[in-house]
Amino acid sequence: MEIEIRLWGSISYYLPEGRGKFALKKSVEPGTTVQKLVEELNLPKELYFLITVNGKSIESEYTLQDGDEVALFQPTSGG
Repeated sequence: MEIEIRLWGSISYYLPEGRGKFALKKSVEPGTTVQKLVEELNLPKELYFLITVNGKSIESEYTLQDGDEVALFQPTSGG
């Protein structure tokens, strides 16, 4: 099955395509969880604080479905 992954902010540097890209399509096995996907992408946990699937905040145990759009957002700060 195929999903779309969107990495916002500097997290996008971890995409295989490299800097300047923020999305990719990826084939995953049925039963793949968000946690397994993040592990496969080798993303350091401190780089993101929110994961959404199809625009809704989810837990890392969520089992991905064909066509899901997974987005990871980094923490922000400012003053």
